[in-house]
Amino acid sequence: MNQVNNTFFFDEDNIPSEQLPRTFQMSFKEVGVGQKNEVIVVLNNTKRIGDIINDNSYENDFYRYHDIFHYSFAALLGWSPCTRAMMRRKRKSNPQVDEIEDGARAKITEEAISMIVYNEAKGKNFFKNKNKVSKTTLKIIKGMTENFEVRVRTAKEWENAILKAYKAFRFLIANKGGIIEFDSIHKELKYYPF
Repeated sequence: MNQVNNTFFFDEDNIPSEQLPRTFQMSFKEVGVGQKNEVIVVLNNTKRIGDIINDNSYENDFYRYHDIFHYSFAALLGWSPCTRAMMRRKRKSNPQVDEIEDGARAKITEEAISMIVYNEAKGKNFFKNKNKVSKTTLKIIKGMTENFEVRVRTAKEWENAILKAYKAFRFLIANKGGIIEFDSIHKELKYYPF
């Protein structure tokens, strides 16, 4: 099993182009297509990241903003294979890390975690006025990530990241988009309307 770096940043020893940015800004721009709303995500006001996203649902359930979870995990947990892929920050210089930590299984795991948490959050008004994620969900997350570097993050760290991500998610819904600043150094998210 790959040894985990003792610092917060799992990619501390990688070249800068293979590191998740320590601070970054994402603009979530909602665009309407008839009755279907979609979101475009732009990094640091310069580069579109990922696909244009819609809810992929029969109902308007705001899942189009779910990339906020990936970027929040990157900033608050130092882990997001999905963010690495979207930002082209995979650790290609180490083929084993690239395959295992940044590969398809890790990305699928992160997407599954996002969906599991979303299903709980949806029934709890997206964690508005809540300060807990269910112990069952946190236990599932810990089990799903036990083979990845993020296994060193505690259930409390996961809970904190999830609750902060959902606060930003609710902001995006209320404002039909907005700008989120991610700060890995201070473990903070800040948000601004357009």
